Amino acid sequence: MIDGRIQMKSFLAGNPELRLALNEELVIGKRGGTSRYGVVELDDCNFHDCVRLDEWDEAKVMAFQPPDGEFVLMNYRMTSAFRAPFRVFPFIELRSPYVVEVVLKIRADIPEQNHGSKITIEFPVPKDTTSVSHEWGHDTKRGSTKEHLVEYIAKDKKVVWRVKKWPGGQEFSLRLKLNLTASRTSGNAKKELGPVSMEFEVPMYNVSGLQVRYLRIMLSDTRYNPYRWVRYVTKSSSYVCRV
Repeated sequence: MIDGRIQMKSFLAGNPELRLALNEELVIGKRGGTSRYGVVELDDCNFHDCVRLDEWDEAKVMAFQPPDGEFVLMNYRMTSAFRAPFRVFPFIELRSPYVVEVVLKIRADIPEQNHGSKITIEFPVPKDTTSVSHEWGHDTKRGSTKEHLVEYIAKDKKVVWRVKKWPGGQEFSLRLKLNLTASRTSGNAKKELGPVSMEFEVPMYNVSGLQVRYLRIMLSDTRYNPYRWVRYVTKSSSYVCRV
C-alpha cells in the first residue's frame, strides 16, 4: 500500500492564487476491471481546507491561496498494483547441521537515472547464532564496496547492511555464513531467519505515478518560476520480504 501526500512550502508575497494540475488520467476510487496503461488509480484522497475543487473532476486542477509556511495540500492512498523500487531475492542453504548460508540478492528496480539513498537492510538470524561472516557477490565487487557497510549486531541477533547510494538498474548481493550452537534441519533454519526489511529513499521518483503537470502562480509578475521547486521522493515505512 502507498500512503502519499503533496506537501508545500509557500513564502509568496501578496497571497496569490496558485493552480496545481495532476495527471489527466487520474481515477479516484476503485472502478473494477483491468486498469488501462498510463492511468493512475487512487483509492481515496483528501485536501487542505484552502483548496477549491471547481475544476477537479474535469481537469484534475486544484486552485488555492496557500497559507504561509509548510502544509499538506493533499493526502492520498493507493492499494492497486505498483512496481516496487527494490526487489529482494533471498536464498537459504543448510551447509551442515551447524552452518547456514544465506544469499541476499537485491535489485534496484528503478530507472538508471535514479538512485536509492539512506538504505538500511536488516536481517534477523536465529537466537543461537554464535558468529556471522560475510562476503560480496561478484556483482557487488564490480561496484564500490566503500558504499556498503555490513554489521552483525550480536545482542539483537541481526545483520544490518547499509548502502549510501544504490544506482537504478543495479543488483548487489551479500553472502552470509551463520555459525550455530545447535544442529538444524533446513525447515527449522528457515523458520528463524528473516524477514528481510528495508528502509530507503528514492529522490525524484514517485512510485505511485502521480505527477504534477504544472504549478502556476496567477499573477502577471514573471519573477516567480515555481516549477523548479517541485520535488518527488519515495520513502519506505514498512517494506518487508519474507524468506
